[in-house]
Amino acid sequence: MKLKFIPFILFSACMSTPEDPDPHRDFNEAMLEVNLSLDENVLRPASHIYRDVTNEPVRLMFSNFLDNLKEPFYLVNYAAQIDGENMASSFFRFIVNSTVGLFGFFDVAELMGVSKHSTGYKDTLHKMEIPHGDYIVLPIFGFSSTRDTIAEPISWFADPVHYVIGWPLVASKAALQFIVDRYENSDMIDSTISESENLYFKTRSMYLQKYGIGDDVLSVEDGPSPEDGE
Repeated sequence: MKLKFIPFILFSACMSTPEDPDPHRDFNEAMLEVNLSLDENVLRPASHIYRDVTNEPVRLMFSNFLDNLKEPFYLVNYAAQIDGENMASSFFRFIVNSTVGLFGFFDVAELMGVSKHSTGYKDTLHKMEIPHGDYIVLPIFGFSSTRDTIAEPISWFADPVHYVIGWPLVASKAALQFIVDRYENSDMIDSTISESENLYFKTRSMYLQKYGIGDDVLSVEDGPSPEDGE
């Protein structure tokens, strides 16, 4: 968690400019290699074990359970965003799924017509019109930005569930979430890694497009490489 603060402090005096739209590229490429190594040696094998020791109904129950634990977090963020409709939806989903849905293993609220919506402090800070900032790749946590670097530790410490279940279970929940996410996105992740000629360009472009910030940020291909300034 503390890792998230380090890049923000180090990079606060080195912001992007039109001449250098990716000022942290050296750091980002190094962290991408770290994360690829972690994925190859830890997450990918763990996701295969998860696949082999469970079947589809069990995996759905695990996914539902983890999603249900996020509802109080969503509720707090919707409250901060003054979004009463989604706040009520998250409250309803958590109460119904935690009781009738047997601790969230079954998404009964979905069957009742109340679909899942997600949000987070990244969205909350965006609604507060805090600039996205520079693109940053963080160890373990992956693709991020200056603004999202601030949002992630807030997400950990301001999640009501964490104070109910205790931090040892929080760490276990986070580890399981990493494995489940890796399994559920395995096709996309594996194809991106194997088919991309330049993985750094590809993943950066995907991140910028996902958050709709590509229009006002130059692509890496159009910007200078680290060697250009030498």
